[in-house]
Amino acid sequence: KLTMSKNAVKSRHRSKEAAILKALCKVPVDVVQLRKFAIAPDGLLNNDIRRQVWPYLLNTVRQELDKPQNVRSHRECQQVLLDVNRSGKRFPPDLPEDRITELQDQLTDLILSVLTLHPELNYYQGYHDICITFLLACGPDLSLLLVDRLSTHHLRDFMDPTMNSTTHILNYLIPILNKSNPELVEYIAKSEVGTTFAISWLITWYSYVLRNQSDIERLYDFFLSCNPLMPIYFAAQIVLLNSSQIMTGECEMSRVYQVLLQSARQPTLPLEYLISKSSDSFILFPPSSLAREAAQYYKNNLAVSTFCDYALVARHETPDVVLRRRGIYPDDKLPKKQEAPVVSLKQSYWNASRTAALAVSGAVGAVVVAASSLDWLPDFDLLVLP
Repeated sequence: KLTMSKNAVKSRHRSKEAAILKALCKVPVDVVQLRKFAIAPDGLLNNDIRRQVWPYLLNTVRQELDKPQNVRSHRECQQVLLDVNRSGKRFPPDLPEDRITELQDQLTDLILSVLTLHPELNYYQGYHDICITFLLACGPDLSLLLVDRLSTHHLRDFMDPTMNSTTHILNYLIPILNKSNPELVEYIAKSEVGTTFAISWLITWYSYVLRNQSDIERLYDFFLSCNPLMPIYFAAQIVLLNSSQIMTGECEMSRVYQVLLQSARQPTLPLEYLISKSSDSFILFPPSSLAREAAQYYKNNLAVSTFCDYALVARHETPDVVLRRRGIYPDDKLPKKQEAPVVSLKQSYWNASRTAALAVSGAVGAVVVAASSLDWLPDFDLLVLP
């Protein structure tokens, strides 16, 4: 049975890889489909595929950056070096020491290059954890392009001179939790623990708390395909998963804080389950529906204000309907309605399609539009469902 299970997984992965390559070969490249595959179970499968797909998710294809000179003279150099020198545990344990030293040098130059290219950005402790993930998955050259774009979009709010924008994003956590478990929210409020326990999760995209590099890369597939607020939805699902443990025992700040802090460090964290539940939560309660509770968006808050959901998933509308209403896609250019294929869909793939639908209206530089609602379904000719 174990052999059959492994063979089934290999078969599913081969089918999915073929489907991803097919999307990459389309003219233009089918970025919408790539987002769906990145969100769906198992993500982008391996780093060979990630090096091809991540640039499309961040819209850096055919872009170039001139690496700045004399980056080690940057004002943040000493702090970056301190953090990088403490990062040895983030590298694969079987790497020889000289290779780790080489990677740490590349990591230092990667961080300082982005900071030199964008003087308005401020380094924060934890930023290097995100950069390590890209360096290991993509190498130094491609990582510079990707991290540069990520830093000016998804991570922009964390790189302000103060923590105000980060605190504002954290304010979404309680409203999300309240939609699913008001009793838990009441208990957390009574403990007066606040939301600071989730800061390290958020600003490192969980690379500081997850133990397995492949798990981190798979989670990045998900985050890169979605609204920048998705990491806070993911945090909410971790808390909800551990609600029983949180509420068992004395409602006292230090105990509740420790339980919350450790809830993301479990060695058997059910990643795919949490991704699926995060997608569901984002679809049911998009950021615009929570804005009043979380306080109004900051006008200069790039990662929040530039990623509007346009009520797309709140109304469960297909992309062509939304575009028609907004005057982007004229009626006479819309394809005729097609009948949906008769096929039993797995819930996880519905999550991927619906979340990818939202990503199109808010993803970094994405100008990709599905021709009809049928295009938002998985390619079942190529994709073997589990």
